[in-house]
Amino acid sequence: MEWVALVVWIVVAMLALPVAAGALSGSIGLGLQAVAAIGGLVFCALFIILDGPLWTGWLAVGMAVLGIVTDVWGADTLLSGERTVSADLQGLEELEAGLLGVQLPLFGVALLCSLCLGVNLVTLN
Repeated sequence: MEWVALVVWIVVAMLALPVAAGALSGSIGLGLQAVAAIGGLVFCALFIILDGPLWTGWLAVGMAVLGIVTDVWGADTLLSGERTVSADLQGLEELEAGLLGVQLPLFGVALLCSLCLGVNLVTLN
């Protein structure tokens, strides 16, 4: 299960980096989701490298929860009718919204896989 979690975290981190550019348009949540994605990837890799300490699995769960919260916050900021829309950043904001639509369910999958690490449902000895 730890290898599945690692692959999911790699995909989440690859999606997080282009979305992090949304911090330029004033959405702090879009910048923080990259921190959560990279943090989850690091803790999942540490779980494998250190031979399965449970604290790394639980920290990966925390990063997944943080990623879900910041993704929702970033999506709310993108959809808000109270902010001004810049014509220069419109294409970037559309890309970010599309990537958030893919990334948010993957954070949920990463949460479930990381939860398996935290409760020691793994294939490591």
